[in-house]
Amino acid sequence: MIIQKLKKKITWAFLYYKYYYYSLLIISFFSTIYCRLFFRLLGIKLQKGSIFWGIPRVLVYPGSKIFMGLKIKFRSAPMSNLIGLNRKTIISTHHENAIIQIGDNCGFSAVVIGARESITIGNNVMAGANVLITDFDWHSMKINERENGIPESKPIFIENNVFIGYSSTILKGVSIGENSIIGANSVVVKSIPANVIAAGNPCKVVRPISNSN
Repeated sequence: MIIQKLKKKITWAFLYYKYYYYSLLIISFFSTIYCRLFFRLLGIKLQKGSIFWGIPRVLVYPGSKIFMGLKIKFRSAPMSNLIGLNRKTIISTHHENAIIQIGDNCGFSAVVIGARESITIGNNVMAGANVLITDFDWHSMKINERENGIPESKPIFIENNVFIGYSSTILKGVSIGENSIIGANSVVVKSIPANVIAAGNPCKVVRPISNSN
């Protein structure tokens, strides 16, 4: 009797897992087709192998450029990442000279990328759920110009193989060296060297990454 009940539970768990798996396949299939057309209309050329789960929000300021590499994965559908997505992926440029460049084999889950000047992301970069990457302040820091003033901007460089943890914030003028890991909920206001683990608010180097990590 106990064995029969256990078999039923296993069967229902298996069936639900398959339902979940095939739902993601369907979401990805239709989202990717839509986004390939949508991005083309916006003047963004998607390279081979890019996959979407859900529809991101994308805004291209007239004259600005967004470049995408090969095999990029974008997750916006809540069910596509079980760590929890608080929003859609959002990619936007905010000046005619702004440039966003994303390398090959990167992954973004509900990540906001907002550029007024320049954001360069290398190859094999993983940005965890709900990360914010922005190269400008969005509002002027001058009290009398906060509403209509020009916000300060400085380029961001994220090198190859960087992993940015859940809900971290990468702010203007920052570079993150290759292979480095940014801990969850970190606020990066100063550049981080290569091959280290860094975390905190403000984000600081915790320790180097060794071959045994």
